[in-house]
Amino acid sequence: MIGLILAAGYGTRLHPITLHIPKTLIELEPGVSILDYIVNVFRGIGIDHIYVVTRKDVVHFFYGRNDVDVLVVDVSEGDGNLWTLHQAIKQLVEKGVEDDIVLSMSDHIYEFSMVNKLIKVAKNSSKVYMCLDRLVRGRDAVEGLKIIVSGDIVVLSGKNVPPYSGIDTGLFYIPRNIFSYINKVVSEKGRKASLSDLINVLAQEGLVSYVDVSGSLWQDIDTLEDVERARKIYWKILAKNLVKESDGIVSKYLNRRISTRISLAFYKARIFVNPNIVTLIVFAIGLLASALVFMGSTWLGAILMLVSSILDGVDGELARLFKAQTKFGAFLDTLLDRIVDVTFMSAMFYQLLLKLLPTINSLYTSLYIALFGLTLLGSTYVSYVSNLVENRDYIAKLRNSFPWPTRDVRAVALAIATLLNSYEIGFMYVSFSSWFFILRVLIYKLREDLKIRGRTPRFYKIRLPHAKPVIRPSAGLLIEEIFLYSVVLAILLYLTGIAIDKISYYKAFGEASPYIVLWQFVASVEIALIVYLTYNIVKNLVTLFTIVKDKVVEKLWVTPSVYQRIVKKAILLLIILLSLYPLNFVLALSNIEKDLIDLSTYVVIAASLVILATLVIDIIKAFEHIIKSRMPRI
Repeated sequence: MIGLILAAGYGTRLHPITLHIPKTLIELEPGVSILDYIVNVFRGIGIDHIYVVTRKDVVHFFYGRNDVDVLVVDVSEGDGNLWTLHQAIKQLVEKGVEDDIVLSMSDHIYEFSMVNKLIKVAKNSSKVYMCLDRLVRGRDAVEGLKIIVSGDIVVLSGKNVPPYSGIDTGLFYIPRNIFSYINKVVSEKGRKASLSDLINVLAQEGLVSYVDVSGSLWQDIDTLEDVERARKIYWKILAKNLVKESDGIVSKYLNRRISTRISLAFYKARIFVNPNIVTLIVFAIGLLASALVFMGSTWLGAILMLVSSILDGVDGELARLFKAQTKFGAFLDTLLDRIVDVTFMSAMFYQLLLKLLPTINSLYTSLYIALFGLTLLGSTYVSYVSNLVENRDYIAKLRNSFPWPTRDVRAVALAIATLLNSYEIGFMYVSFSSWFFILRVLIYKLREDLKIRGRTPRFYKIRLPHAKPVIRPSAGLLIEEIFLYSVVLAILLYLTGIAIDKISYYKAFGEASPYIVLWQFVASVEIALIVYLTYNIVKNLVTLFTIVKDKVVEKLWVTPSVYQRIVKKAILLLIILLSLYPLNFVLALSNIEKDLIDLSTYVVIAASLVILATLVIDIIKAFEHIIKSRMPRI
C-alpha cells in the first residue's frame, strides 16, 4: 500500500499566497505545513511509501524532502484531478510500483482516525472507498463533492447533486484493479476527467463504497477564510489525534479533555519535557494519594488519585506531539501504573479493615481478603489479557463497553468509593468489571480456536414477518392536527398555572382546606392531558419533518443528517419547556420552599437557553450558504 498526495493544482482562489508557494505548503503552525501534517498522518498509520504529485513549475519546492518521493506531471489550469492521478499511476507502473493507493488531496486536513478507519474497512477490497461526512455545514454542502448512497454502495456523485447523503472529505482508497477503469475514463473525458467521473462510472458496476466519518474533524482549504478556519481547527484535530481507541469512557470524555489541553499548551510554547519525567511525577502523585488514604486523609487522597488519573495521559501525549516515543517509556508507564493501582487499593483495604474492626470476625475477614485478592488480580489481568488478543478493534470495543474495566474508570470508581467511605463497593465494581472482561475475552479466544479447527458455533436464525407498507399521512392533515393540539395545550397550560398557584397558596399558609385536594385533582387531570397533547404534537411534528425532509434537501441543500440534528434539538427544546409545568406541580405538592422551586425553574430555563443557542448555531451553519448569498457585499 502506498500513499499518494495530489498537489498539482493552481489554487487560484488563494492568490496572492499561491503565486509564491504551492497551496499545500501553507503553514498550519510555525514550521508545520499542510503537507507536513498529511505526511505525518500517513506515516502514523503505517504507510511508508508516500508520493507527492505536482507540476513542473513548482517541483523545486518539494525537492530535498526525505519523507516523500516526487512525481512530476503535465497539468494546466482547469485540468481535472483524475487526469493528474492517471499520469501519476502511469509513472508508478513504469517504475514497477503497482500497489493499492490511499489517495489524499493536498489541501485537506483531517483526523488520524479517518485514515485509520478507511484503511481498516477498505484494505484488500476490490472496490473504491471514500470517506463520507453526513454532518456538513451549508457552505461545504454547496462547494463539496456530493455523494448519494444506497445501503453501503455509492450510486452517484457530483458537484451539482443535492446533498442527500453527504459529501466526500478528500480521502480515497483505490485498489490496483481499478487502474484500468481510470485509463478508460481518461480516454473518454480527456484532460478534464475528474474523480467524480470515475466514481459515477464505477457506481454503475457497484464498485464504490464508503466509510462514514460523520462527526470527525476535517477541513478543505480553498480560500483565505478556509486557511484561518483550518489553523483554528488544526489544534482541535491534534487534540482528537491524541485520543486512543483503547481509552476508556472516562478518558475520552473527561481526562483527555484536560490532559490534551496541558500537553498542547507545552507543545505550542515549544517547551519540551521528557515524557519519562512526567511519568515519574504522575507516579509520585499516585503514591502520595495512596499514603494519604493509608494515614486517614481519605478526601485528599481520593482527589489526588483523580488528579493522577487525569495527568496519566500527558506523558504519552507529549511523546507523540514531540515525536519522542520510546518502548522504554511505554514499559515504564505501564509498570508504574500497576504499582500505583496496588498501593492505592491496599490503602483502601487497610481503611476498610479499620472501619469494620469493631464488628469484624474470621468469616468477614476471609470474605474481604478474598474480595481484595480478586480485585488486585482482576485489575492486573485486564492489561495483560488485552495484550494477548491480536484483534485490537475487538479489544477496544470490549474495553469501552459496560461495565468498563479500563484503568481510568477503575480510578474514578475507587476514588468515589473512598470519598463515600464505601471501600467494599469500589472493590466489588473493579472486581466484577475486570473479571467480566476477562471472561468475555476467554469466550472470544475459545470461539476463535473452534473456528480455526473447523467447528464454528451455530447460530439460530429468527424469521421475521414481512414488513407492511407504510402509508404516510399528508402534510396538510398533520399541520391541522398540530395546530388543534397546540391551541388546546395553550389553554391547558394557562389553566394548570392557575391550579398550581392555588396549591402553592394553600400550602404557604398551611391551611387544612378541602380545596387543596380539589385543586390537586384538577391539576393532576390537566397535567395528564398536557403530557398526552405534548406526545401527540411531538409525534406529528416528527412525522411532518420526515415528510418534508427530501424537499428541504433538494431546495436548500442541507444534508439529511444535519437536518435531523436540527429537528431533534428543536423537539428537545420543546419538551424541556413543556416540562416546566409538570415539574412545578410535583414540587408544589411537596414541602419544598419556593426558593428551591424557583431554582429548579431557573435550571430548566438555563438548559433551554443553552439548547436554543446550539440550535441557532446549527441553523446558521446549515444555511450559511443562503445567508451569505442574501447579504449585501461590502
